Amino acid sequence: MYSVKNQSVAKAIESYSPLYGVCLENTDSNKIYTGDYLFSAVTEGSSTTLSDDIELGAVCAQSLSVKITGVADEKFLGQNFKLFMYLKDRSGSTITYGELTVYTYLQLATGKVIGEILHGELIPMGKFTCVKHKKNGDMSELELYDRLYFSDDIYNCSFSFPSSSRVVENDICNQLGCKNGNSYSESAYMFDKNEKSLYEKDSKRLKTKSFEFTISSIPKNCTKRQMLSYIATANGQFGFIDRYGNYLRKWYGNSVKNLDNNTIDEPIVSEKANQIIGVICTVPSLTDDSQSILTVGNTDKTQGRVLEIENPYMTVSLLNSLFVKVRELSWYTSEVKQRLGDPRFDLGDVITYKDIDNRVTCNIPITNLKFEYNGGFAADISSVGLNEEELL
Repeated sequence: MYSVKNQSVAKAIESYSPLYGVCLENTDSNKIYTGDYLFSAVTEGSSTTLSDDIELGAVCAQSLSVKITGVADEKFLGQNFKLFMYLKDRSGSTITYGELTVYTYLQLATGKVIGEILHGELIPMGKFTCVKHKKNGDMSELELYDRLYFSDDIYNCSFSFPSSSRVVENDICNQLGCKNGNSYSESAYMFDKNEKSLYEKDSKRLKTKSFEFTISSIPKNCTKRQMLSYIATANGQFGFIDRYGNYLRKWYGNSVKNLDNNTIDEPIVSEKANQIIGVICTVPSLTDDSQSILTVGNTDKTQGRVLEIENPYMTVSLLNSLFVKVRELSWYTSEVKQRLGDPRFDLGDVITYKDIDNRVTCNIPITNLKFEYNGGFAADISSVGLNEEELL
């Protein structure tokens, strides 16, 4: 969940009548589109999974659809953009030129002041590249994607193997034109879903460790996305591009916020919770057509959710380590309509829903997120998942 810099901005977001603005910066031409120009902005596809069920290792591109007026003669294909949200200042005071200089992209690119920005704080919503541009009279419709859109071509590299997963991940990110924001050195104590400390057999506190592993060779015709997926799977995570255009891996953690019943419609929630109890991994050979099967945890599909994955680099040690990270994740399949969206939510955040009478409490990992701005700001949030009855 994104943390705003000013408490007054946070309070405005939490209020029942926030007034939002949005601006789109073309980082190639240094132009700003907002107000009279920007008609609507919709995140069309933001997901942590490729199916109707929760997954390990999914690496999904995020997309943005934008409509801009008054730009009939401008070219957009292949150009790069940043999207920002901001809270409008209701005090009536206008932002000064001195304040604008903090945000160089807002100065005189368009000859317009974009409005009254509460405390001058812009909330980054993503970095995108224009892949389609359709004109309709004075209206331009842009389809923008993050850099993972370009990850479906064959992965080729100049260095030799064997190599480490860190080197391969860095190389793919460089080829895609994004920074690898993952840390291979951070270590932290591990907790279960109830925030209780986890211990090894010798009673030592269990710490996270580097999931860096050796890659001996690349499967034939393997794409950049597939390689990123293998690395993410081995880490017990999914991959995505964050608000700043960095490639990150993540798994679902503790709840970051309770939903406010005054800002949402009645959610659609599954009858029972889904719970991960085990993992089955198919390990294809890199040298022939054979394969092996590795398992961890309870693999009886009648007892709970068993994740099934495929990874040619999986080992017993990696599988046991990732299972510690993902085991016993409990969540509800849900659909939530936020009439008043919260721009701080990120893919992979976990939020909590309680009904008005506090009789129903459920955790909802954000596996799909759609923001829409067309004068107001709303969000569609969903949490995919199939329980054991649906999977049989």
